[in-house]
Amino acid sequence: MIRKYGIIISYNKGWRVIQHAYTVIRGTAEENYNKLSSYLYMKKENNPGTYTNIKRDDENRFQYAFFAYGASIIGWTNYRPVIMVDAVFFKAKYRGVLMIAVSKDENNNIFPLAFGIADSEKNESYNWFFNQLRHAIGVREQLSILLDRHPTIVNAIANVYPECQHGICIYQMEKNLRKRYFSDVVLSLFYNPTTTYKRTKFYTFMDEIEKVDKVVTEYLKEEEPERWARSFHTNRRYNILTTNNVESMNAILRKARQLSILGLIDYI
Repeated sequence: MIRKYGIIISYNKGWRVIQHAYTVIRGTAEENYNKLSSYLYMKKENNPGTYTNIKRDDENRFQYAFFAYGASIIGWTNYRPVIMVDAVFFKAKYRGVLMIAVSKDENNNIFPLAFGIADSEKNESYNWFFNQLRHAIGVREQLSILLDRHPTIVNAIANVYPECQHGICIYQMEKNLRKRYFSDVVLSLFYNPTTTYKRTKFYTFMDEIEKVDKVVTEYLKEEEPERWARSFHTNRRYNILTTNNVESMNAILRKARQLSILGLIDYI
């Protein structure tokens, strides 16, 4: 304002003007949520096969939303039955989380499956999200769902997808090892039992880790090896051992998290 118009204003006034401009362009947060139902309806009209749903409480206040585009639902039937799930936090007026489910196509590109909007990461919201996901894309044989060690996601998968296997992102486990038991030797050995295809080698590698640090072995044994060791995972993981793909999606949406809810969905 000083450089262009020669007007001196306070930082606070400048910030309020920017917020007013955002409101003029995008509407208020309240208007966005009020329009969400009709907006998702039009998404379905313009994208054949799209599935959407909104849950409201007894007082007709918004609780959760879910949408999966028709192209994603159709494409999913031809891709590897491995889903990666995570959530990212909103930065707009009304906080909340965007739940994201992705897979990979035959060229190892990220393939978005579905998105959910909720107030927080809790058992009720994740149960609702996975119920909607199951309704939208169904269940496939040998289905595996990868996640971090978030307990609410684990509980929801057990409730909604009891027939599938859930795996833990080995990168998240490595990060926990770095925080708790930082040792270059242990970290160099960690990926051996994780990635080997043979169970005999798994036990050999675990013995090697135990010789270096028994505490690390006890930590790894807190989770069943079916969750993090490839040799014990009965379903095929297709060399997908981390949730890096959904983390990449989170990074893509980093700036969009500051938008209004309709602006965020438009960006997606």
